[in-house]
Amino acid sequence: MTTPAPEFNKKLGFINAFTAATLMGFVGFFARHIDAQGDFIAFSRMMCGAILFFGILAYKGRIKELLAYKLSIPMILSGFFMGNCLSAYITATQHTSIANAVFFIYIGPIISTLLAVIFLKEKMKPATWFALVAVFIGMMMISGLMSVGPNGLSFGMEFSQETFFGDMMGLYSGVGYGLFLFLGRYRTEVPGDVRAFWNFVFALAGITILFIFTKPTISQMTSTDWMWWIGIGIVCGFGALGTCTIATRHLKAAEFACVSYWECVVAALFVGLLFYGEPLSSGQMIGGALIIIGGMSEVVISMLGKSLKKTDKQADAMGAL
Repeated sequence: MTTPAPEFNKKLGFINAFTAATLMGFVGFFARHIDAQGDFIAFSRMMCGAILFFGILAYKGRIKELLAYKLSIPMILSGFFMGNCLSAYITATQHTSIANAVFFIYIGPIISTLLAVIFLKEKMKPATWFALVAVFIGMMMISGLMSVGPNGLSFGMEFSQETFFGDMMGLYSGVGYGLFLFLGRYRTEVPGDVRAFWNFVFALAGITILFIFTKPTISQMTSTDWMWWIGIGIVCGFGALGTCTIATRHLKAAEFACVSYWECVVAALFVGLLFYGEPLSSGQMIGGALIIIGGMSEVVISMLGKSLKKTDKQADAMGAL
């Protein structure tokens, strides 16, 4: 019996991608209220995701589907890297500059795009390359890595021996993020909620292994800390990472990459400006505009291309009559 070809829904993919990026942008907001080690915070995101997706499948009477689809190496590694990259990112923010940590993790979508082009033969239109470059430059500007001055653009990334460990953890977070997104393009015949459950399970396993070395403590956590810990698990775990998994099933790597940088705008505008009164510089506003323009242009191009293909198929069908 052959496996039926999966149905791809671009609209559903982009909705989930924007939802994932929006909720991911609130990670810093929740994390600031939790007195705990970074990998233990990441553990909440994976645990809540696994429990809630299992609950959804149980409610729908689809538990048997968890065993109906055979596990594969890409499914296992996708979840493993999802958990590891987030733990590594939070660790990086504690040992190097925020700008460096942000830069490293956001090379992830670029890595996943290149891997998909090379190994999955996903085609890239010139307009998509332009959109990807625009959102990447926008990310560097909104995170403060690039700034606008009297002499034009300047690049402000710095490295030192003291921040070497943090930078390496940041690099690992970016590579891990890229591998998580790339491996999510395999086994697209598996339903999104089933795939999300296994992603969270293997992410939990990966983080638990890290606990052997990091030895996180929880004795300092208050009842308020625990409430925020559960909150970040539901919003930025189940919500953000669950919709991310569903989005990668329906979108090409480059399509998801262009939208994923919307997280930077959410973090800077909605969290930084509205909640904490952190002002935006002219360079950050330009960066935000580039991300919005680049991300929306890719959505329009992809949806328009799909619409044209559908029209062509209908015309061919009518011609055959």
